[in-house]
Amino acid sequence: MSQSNLFVIGLDSADKDLIEQWASTGDLPVFRSLLDGAVQGDIENPYGLEAGGCWPAFYFGRSPAETSQFDGARHFDGTRYDHVSFRPDATKHDAIWTTLSQAGKRCGVIDAPYSFPTGDIDGLKVVDRGAHVPAGGGDYMEFRTHPPALAAEINRLFGEDPAGGHSSDFFPVDTAEQVAAFRDTYLQRIENKTDMALHYWRDQPFQFFMTVFTEAHCAGHRCWHIHDTSDPDHDAAIAAEIGDPLKDIYIALDRAVGRMIDAVREDARVVVYLSHGIGPGYSGTRLLDRILARLDSFGTETQSSPAMVLVRGIWRGMPDVVRRPLKPLRDRVSRDGFQPNRKDRRFFEVFANDRTGGIRINLAGREAHGIVQPGADYEAVCTQLIADLGDMQNAETGEPLAAEILRTRDHYAGDCLDYLPDILVTWNRAHPINAATSPKVGTVDKTGLLLTRSGDHRPTGRFFGLADDWPQQRLNAEVHVQDFAPTFATLLGVATPSTDGQVIHALCPDRTDGSEPRTAMAG
Repeated sequence: MSQSNLFVIGLDSADKDLIEQWASTGDLPVFRSLLDGAVQGDIENPYGLEAGGCWPAFYFGRSPAETSQFDGARHFDGTRYDHVSFRPDATKHDAIWTTLSQAGKRCGVIDAPYSFPTGDIDGLKVVDRGAHVPAGGGDYMEFRTHPPALAAEINRLFGEDPAGGHSSDFFPVDTAEQVAAFRDTYLQRIENKTDMALHYWRDQPFQFFMTVFTEAHCAGHRCWHIHDTSDPDHDAAIAAEIGDPLKDIYIALDRAVGRMIDAVREDARVVVYLSHGIGPGYSGTRLLDRILARLDSFGTETQSSPAMVLVRGIWRGMPDVVRRPLKPLRDRVSRDGFQPNRKDRRFFEVFANDRTGGIRINLAGREAHGIVQPGADYEAVCTQLIADLGDMQNAETGEPLAAEILRTRDHYAGDCLDYLPDILVTWNRAHPINAATSPKVGTVDKTGLLLTRSGDHRPTGRFFGLADDWPQQRLNAEVHVQDFAPTFATLLGVATPSTDGQVIHALCPDRTDGSEPRTAMAG
């Protein structure tokens, strides 16, 4: 086996506990063999910003406060007071494949989440071929490749994306027929991407190759209520008719990982990377802005659920050429809970993720219409907000609404800190969150919110490594997601780039770069 090549299989939001459960029952034989025979460890992701921050941290080796990417492919624009797509032609920091390319290593990358530039590589790069959401933000996938002619070749050899270039949120999953069609589409996409990745791996010599499967992410969001019998929206009738679509997706991914390992194992080290997990979608995100509006003495606006259902149905039935120019009108009808008049308020919700809500202070000198003054005024507003949110309870259980509330700057530092929310509110997910209450706020609920996802993310990932000099071991301590970029560089004999991570000693026992390793005891 060559020690100079590296093949990375990314499984976006494939839950480590589900994998352990189904491996133990014999449903995932490839993962059973990895659990028994690979070096492996759990992964710590960016605190409170896991869902949108884990992948950029993985390939940049830097925290969201250094890259500005905390919400995947979106930023909050303080001049427009709205979210905008993050679509850079070049990035501030070099991704691991750029670092390797500059050192003369041939690289191939397929569907790295939230990585929009295509020309930052010596080799091939595929963007938005089989993604969860568009790599460059917005509502539409933009299939692009480097070199550009590769896109036509992929479509000729493997057909177009089985999901039609749509985000998984586009597809209805209200009936057994719709769920079966959704599942079958994403099963086809797994097989399609496996064929494509192995074709290009064999087609030319690569020292670094990475392909990412996003199907566990898509199915985890949309089909959790069918998988989880304890979910309040569990649909037993659909489950009885078609089984567990989430499990079907994991079984297909297990086969895909097995095919890839068999095909590349003699030529490369293999890393299987589970970015983060999936579980019940209990969340106060979007409800948070109604709370904040009340705390700032503003009324709250809700939309009519029947009207939103009608609009969503009409929207899905429109051809793309009609929908694109109508998107601003649709957004005014369906705000997903975010309240208007942000520029007139002292603070408001910005989307961080569904596990953790984000709050932005309307800060003078930073926002175009800033109200809160830097210094003592800002500190007083943050302190009062944290206290008021700490008083909020789940209206149905009486438990605290939040598990933790923190100032972002107390946990992060970096040149891009101002892109991040000022306060992070991590929800208490012991029970569903349908309404919140406190003496100061009263009761606010989710009236009018039409949410399409029943599952949401859990923060911890896992990795597996297979190589001749990687004996089976389970690391007791978590490695950080930022550790993989310098580790990959070291494995391929390239000077470790300047990152926030450290080399993972278990994967680089003979490193010679002089950097401090990330040590973890083997279990």
